[in-house]
Amino acid sequence: MTVRLHRDVSLIRTDDGGVLLDQRSGEYWQLNHTAATALRLLLDGTGEQEVATALVAECQPGEVEPDQALRDVRELADELTAAKLAVRS
Repeated sequence: MTVRLHRDVSLIRTDDGGVLLDQRSGEYWQLNHTAATALRLLLDGTGEQEVATALVAECQPGEVEPDQALRDVRELADELTAAKLAVRS
């Protein structure tokens, strides 16, 4: 399953992570570093499991369990899809 942004949504990197700008509504969504990293990997075509593995690798041992990281990645993709900021295919 891949994720792509809606054509009117832009991802801008910031020092804190990233910002999604929805040009249809003028609204923006702020992403923390972890969410921005996860989204960039998803947009690059990386699978959800692989994204979760990459996020766990960035953390201290035991800080984040792999199952929780996978749930978080899926939740991020679900929320962006529900908000019509991204499309899954």
